[in-house]
Amino acid sequence: MLICPITGPFPPLSDRLVRDLVDAAEHTDKLVCVVWGSPVGTEPAYREVLLGSSRVATFRTVGNCLTAVRAYLAHHRFTTAYRSPFDEAPRTPSPSYRKAQALMRPGEQLSEHAAKQLLRAYGIRVPREQLVTSAAAAVRAAGLVGYPVVMKASGARIAHKTELGLVKIGLTSASQVRDAYRELTDIARYEDVCLDGVLVCQMVEQGVEMVVGVTHDDLFGPTVTVGLGGVLVEVLRDTAVGVPPFGEEQARDMLAGLRGRALLDGVRGRPPADLDALVEVVLRVQRMALELGDQVAELDINPLMVLPQGQGAVALDALAVCR
Repeated sequence: MLICPITGPFPPLSDRLVRDLVDAAEHTDKLVCVVWGSPVGTEPAYREVLLGSSRVATFRTVGNCLTAVRAYLAHHRFTTAYRSPFDEAPRTPSPSYRKAQALMRPGEQLSEHAAKQLLRAYGIRVPREQLVTSAAAAVRAAGLVGYPVVMKASGARIAHKTELGLVKIGLTSASQVRDAYRELTDIARYEDVCLDGVLVCQMVEQGVEMVVGVTHDDLFGPTVTVGLGGVLVEVLRDTAVGVPPFGEEQARDMLAGLRGRALLDGVRGRPPADLDALVEVVLRVQRMALELGDQVAELDINPLMVLPQGQGAVALDALAVCR
């Protein structure tokens, strides 16, 4: 580009120079910038010739000119290096998609067990668990899963299980498991909740609770949300939203923008969380959004327990609503 400061009008020299610059700009694809330094700004060379040209960029100060030039160069550096994420978006369904198709129930909310199977189909880790329909089966399942265990009522339309008393945690013996099974089924009958069974789950405690989900936006279609999980998502609403398709760098940028990002780095002596595993879950949920966006109205993994570095992340609870 050419930057020509004209510190003051000196007719006819400055008039001739301005006409030459405008003429040069008409015959080149290079950017021509002029800094008209006169404090008056009423000269015909400025008002008529420079401002009358559609090819010359005219400024009144050197500072403004250099600011604009920097932005101009930054824009061209960006457009030269930019690669649309849509260029690499998957265009053929994955094997996970075929597995997920068998779990879809149009117009219905899936049970927690079915929602976790959906996650497992896309390679998202869930706790060891078994769905049982009797107290004796619950005891056997607890032995296989390993104490301590968590027991939850499982059904297609159960919301706010904890508030209804449909979750029991920290069970350490067969007698506690039997009692918990009876209590859960009694509460379900009292609350008129339809069960497909009771989940006996591995108990996972140490980690940072996050939420990852898919919602449908009227403008952008399926979007991916990540944020602090558990009750914090309702209290702080500290979330970031990404529009698929996006890559690992954008997923990390979403996490970096969270106000509670420091929790993942470890606070008050706690070890740092497995950030790589969290990013991997976000990308796998994004793949679900791309492939199942027309079939899933809502998907929530809450909480996603992000374990200490190197230990992965586990989806402790999941909700999926089919379109």
